[in-house]
Amino acid sequence: MAHASLAGLLESSYNDLVAVITNLRLKPPTSFDFASTAYSHGWAVLLPNSWDGEAQVMQRIERLSNGEVVLLDISGKGTAKDARIEISVQSSSKLDEQVRNEIKTAVSQMFRLDQDLSEFYKLCRKKGGTWRQVTKGMGRLLASPTVFEDVVKTICTTNIQWGGTKRMVAGLVEALGYPYAEDEELRAFPTSEVIAALAPEMYIDTIRLGYRGPYIYELASRVAEGELDLEAFRDRSIPTEELRKQLLAIKGIGAYAAAVMLSLLGRYDDIAADTVFCDFVTRRYFGGKRPEHAEALAVYDDWGQWKALAYWFDMWLESQDEEI
Repeated sequence: MAHASLAGLLESSYNDLVAVITNLRLKPPTSFDFASTAYSHGWAVLLPNSWDGEAQVMQRIERLSNGEVVLLDISGKGTAKDARIEISVQSSSKLDEQVRNEIKTAVSQMFRLDQDLSEFYKLCRKKGGTWRQVTKGMGRLLASPTVFEDVVKTICTTNIQWGGTKRMVAGLVEALGYPYAEDEELRAFPTSEVIAALAPEMYIDTIRLGYRGPYIYELASRVAEGELDLEAFRDRSIPTEELRKQLLAIKGIGAYAAAVMLSLLGRYDDIAADTVFCDFVTRRYFGGKRPEHAEALAVYDDWGQWKALAYWFDMWLESQDEEI
């Protein structure tokens, strides 16, 4: 594959543009808590996302299929039982209906509005106590508009502290993301085509992804060439075990990363059992004495297909107990 220059790939043709504001609205189909979904895990602060905790607003730079880069200010209104998501879009031109629907779809994917949590809520009510708090619109894990972005970010979480993950994702976005016309320091997540078009050595030497660089380069190349359709992973008819196998077939995705990706795709059968999980279970359920791996996982067996979600919100509930 011929490798292009960064300047040629990312050159902006916008000059002295005045932003056009378009306001869009989404209606979640069931009980929904915006803030707990937006800040459900670290994706909220990985570029091109940013989270304003005081204002309870998520900002994201998004590149649309027509090539335009827009700024999204996403906020929640109403109550958990009558919630809505409001999206303020800043663009360089008026948005037609197709583009408006594209933005709505992207935000719906991020906030998992298609997900039915009724069975999970039943288990939370059966569990009782503070678990009932989760049924007030919580339970969704923030995702990215594309599976490609989620896979890249997940690879950047492996074998590294959170600060390193933020640095690597920021490096990718700042170096390779298409710029927003009103502020070219703000950039969208890079496309697979852009990542695949550059020399693979760049991801080790310049962006400093370490051993993950070749994995992300190969992933982008396969997606850009049409060899790998990651969006097909959203298909609910694929058995979870088969989907796990497909994820594990991607270089850079091991057992931990596959479990993370399954959760981001709405499959909670597997727990991403890293050191954080082991430390949490040891502290909360075993009095500080570290259990065997199988024994630790068995803590959530009675949650069935919701194991990973139960573990994630169990950590949240512990933090609430500490505040009380």
